Amino acid sequence: MNKLLKFLTPPIGAAIFGYGVGLFYDLKPLFVGGSLAFVTLLYCILLTRNPSKPQEKGIFKNVMMKLPVVIVLSVIVWFAAGHFGFPIWWQIEFVAFTFVGLIFFVVLDLKTMQPEKGAARINMRLLGTYGLASVLFITITAQLPQFDPQVEIAKLEKPPVKLSGLAGPEVIAAGRRVFEDNKCFNCHKVFWEGNSDRGPNLGTKQVGLFNEDYLKEQVLDPRIIQSPGFEDPKSIKAMPTYYGDDLSEDELNALVSYLKTMRDPTNVPVEGKLGEQWTWWDDPKIIEEGKVVFEGKEPATEGLNCAVCHGTDGIPIMTGAFDFRNSEGVDSEKFPADERSDKKLKDWPDALWYKRVTQGVPATPMAAWGTMFPHLYLWKAIIYERTFHDPLDQRAAKVAIPPIPTEEEIKRWKDDGLFMDPLL
Repeated sequence: MNKLLKFLTPPIGAAIFGYGVGLFYDLKPLFVGGSLAFVTLLYCILLTRNPSKPQEKGIFKNVMMKLPVVIVLSVIVWFAAGHFGFPIWWQIEFVAFTFVGLIFFVVLDLKTMQPEKGAARINMRLLGTYGLASVLFITITAQLPQFDPQVEIAKLEKPPVKLSGLAGPEVIAAGRRVFEDNKCFNCHKVFWEGNSDRGPNLGTKQVGLFNEDYLKEQVLDPRIIQSPGFEDPKSIKAMPTYYGDDLSEDELNALVSYLKTMRDPTNVPVEGKLGEQWTWWDDPKIIEEGKVVFEGKEPATEGLNCAVCHGTDGIPIMTGAFDFRNSEGVDSEKFPADERSDKKLKDWPDALWYKRVTQGVPATPMAAWGTMFPHLYLWKAIIYERTFHDPLDQRAAKVAIPPIPTEEEIKRWKDDGLFMDPLL
């Protein structure tokens, strides 16, 4: 019993420590604790094996035996760090230290040194070991981005943003500068850029769909409405509340102009933290808000009433109106063959839903609603429309999270005219 206790104590201790680390850094405590416990248990099992007869290895054989293991570990560490949203330089640093481990274990397995012949020889070797470790640490960390006081001073000395005489792309560029200077990328991704551990990905959340007053409120008083998925105490306190004092009116307006560019006409908005995200298709709150829009009861979309043609209960009232209850329904024949989708309603991609609602159907009462109403509410109406043939409470699994758009894709959206800027 005592042996079993000694055997299990280190893994249990590692599990408790890992769980605490996971809680502190908000990195899936059970996963972190379980991983550390497993590695420790494996280590304990290896220690119980009868040691083989010591055999000295030459330096080449020593390295070649360990190198494949380190390469495999490096690949695992790289992708694991990427999965948890660590910045690219952290991933590089983690991999670099796996190779430091290679050097460490190679040194341990070098041929046995001669017995020390005096205190001076002992001290020399101790200092040499310390020196080697120091050189390794300094050499590796020197390759990583360094803090440059002059760069930081230059940022502080930049003239404040002034919007007088600026328009369009210049204002957006000024807003991005405000975003960068205030280190917003440290907590927020913008599509593929930045980090999203403590705040949502503003690109895939599509904050550009929200109106300017809402965006300003979120910057100046972020505690009023907490982003879904970030309600834990640590995330709530992560967003500073001092921007009302730090940002001038011009800087705030430029920042909002930059935030308004964060939209995606090909995918539905995504909420939550990386690893625990969901799309609006699976959001009960958005479905309820979409029902209000669909039935013409949303004040922000006065004059829009989808139920007039499509029916409050999904049974079309207007002749020719699309029947959202029919999952096998096909695209309108009013479109030319080369513009018509051959997909059935149940397989429509987000982009097709969005395009049909915002750009309408020619020669029908289905107008281009995107030229009349905010697209935020049109997306919500689309979410509700799907529930007529795909009710939320009957879905076996959540809708897959769409991939994060690339820079090239976003440029193509603009070139193809998929954005309808004036009415977003």
